[in-house]
Amino acid sequence: MGFFDFIFGKTITIDNSFFGKMLFVEFKKKPENNYFECKRNFKPIKKEIEICLNGDIASSTENQELFFQEIENNYGKIKTSIIPIIESEFRNWKEEFKIIDFEKEFTPVHLTIPRSKSEEKIWEITFESEHDLNHIFSITMKDFIATEIMIDG
Repeated sequence: MGFFDFIFGKTITIDNSFFGKMLFVEFKKKPENNYFECKRNFKPIKKEIEICLNGDIASSTENQELFFQEIENNYGKIKTSIIPIIESEFRNWKEEFKIIDFEKEFTPVHLTIPRSKSEEKIWEITFESEHDLNHIFSITMKDFIATEIMIDG
């Protein structure tokens, strides 16, 4: 065991057949917060996206894999739901703000996928935008409907 392993704990990585190399982040006192970090190609944009999978070492990712594919397949519906919530929030700064070409203006960079045992899928998708390079736009989703927005920067 090295010095950093002693101080910070041993880094655990898993090779998953669907998500690839996944780094496990553990919260010993709050295991419900445990998650994996990984990257995977996101078909709608044909680029890699960062992914956070809530779960534990012994958790199966099969349902999360299926849900990821549902997100890809329903991305058009997701965008349609997201556009009004982004426009509404943006109008707090720019009264006449309107999204003209979502794909050019907003790029998804991160997904948070809930534990597979969750019946109701509450998840998050985060975008970078050419409108404000210093902020990210995190959208909370319930299934494929946008419910909240948080702008960080």
